[in-house]
Amino acid sequence: MPSDAFQEFSGQDPWEREPSADEQVRFQQLFGDLMRRQPSLKGQQQQLWVCLQALQSLTQSVVRALASDAPRSSRQGQQRQEVLQDLRSLQAWLLSVEVLLERTGEVNWPQAVERLAQELVGELAPDPHGEQRMRLNQLLDCSTLDG
Repeated sequence: MPSDAFQEFSGQDPWEREPSADEQVRFQQLFGDLMRRQPSLKGQQQQLWVCLQALQSLTQSVVRALASDAPRSSRQGQQRQEVLQDLRSLQAWLLSVEVLLERTGEVNWPQAVERLAQELVGELAPDPHGEQRMRLNQLLDCSTLDG
């Protein structure tokens, strides 16, 4: 692991940085993909749980790697301590979210609510290829009728 991995954050607070236009587009694509992958409340809860566990594992690994890599200078050591402190704060927040998520997992949604959620996913994250699929289906229907 490169020991300079944390230097990307020097001089700026990563929590206050505005996302670029590319990052916003990427977020919208990921958002839509995640919504369509689990189009129900229970599915979203499960998906969030998996993402949360993955982020916890990754932050633990990064903390261990940064803590075991000796800094080259005192300034680098100070920056590393700040980054480690931020990562540990993130880990604490993740634990809080995990506790809240456990509570939401105790809620049993009526089937009608799940169906409504599935309908709303289509509005919140429409399928970007939906029109193409519909057109292909129409073409396939026409070709089977002609043949």
